[in-house]
Amino acid sequence: MALTADEDWTVSVDGCLEPTALPPAAALTAVWQAVKDLEFGDQQRAAVRMLFGTGATETVEAALDGGALDFPVTLPAGRIVIRVRRGDGRTARQRHAARYQPVQEPPRGRNPGLWVVMDSATCEPVREKGHVLRWGIESSAWSWIGRELARSDYQGKAGHARRAP
Repeated sequence: MALTADEDWTVSVDGCLEPTALPPAAALTAVWQAVKDLEFGDQQRAAVRMLFGTGATETVEAALDGGALDFPVTLPAGRIVIRVRRGDGRTARQRHAARYQPVQEPPRGRNPGLWVVMDSATCEPVREKGHVLRWGIESSAWSWIGRELARSDYQGKAGHARRAP
């Protein structure tokens, strides 16, 4: 998978750097700043410096097998893992799940405010057969999201709900 200029990398280091999404060169710099003062052995220090401390992204880019690199390092206090992921570091399923969010409509008349599921891809409530899906309780909206994720897992694609034409 070739690197795109607008694609961030998400980097983290166990106990030193929380997952952070940055442009590739800045991401590697953040890793190097987080680990450069740790007590590495000479060989590990050379490897970590080569991958993360030179400012060049080509070596890490080549090592991003399937969009992910886990680089374990042994320290006197224990083992840590340096992680680099393409994009936001989430799986396709996590990204699909984040697309949907239950939202309560404002009350109208005797209606206390029904729940709809907003689709961030369309900025509209989800629809089936042209009708907005509404539920009386929030847990039902979450249940729809769960079924949608299961359906997309089964079908191998991201979603079936469509906007009305």
